[in-house]
Amino acid sequence: MMPFSVLAVNVGCGPAEERVLLTGLHAVADIYCENCKTTLGWKYEHAFESSQKYKEGKYIIELAHMIKDNGWD
Repeated sequence: MMPFSVLAVNVGCGPAEERVLLTGLHAVADIYCENCKTTLGWKYEHAFESSQKYKEGKYIIELAHMIKDNGWD
């Protein structure tokens, strides 16, 4: 399987920054639409707690930021 960044040419990734989330401290990078620059979610770059390491390299897409276009099923 190819990495997300290779397949999604219309999604950009910002710089990583440390944030305290519900599950602890993580280094995350915002991901955004390359066309309209809307933030769509974030990518887990680094988890500081060993129980959260499985999240590294994974993406969260916030559905509240998605807009359904008429061409979608």
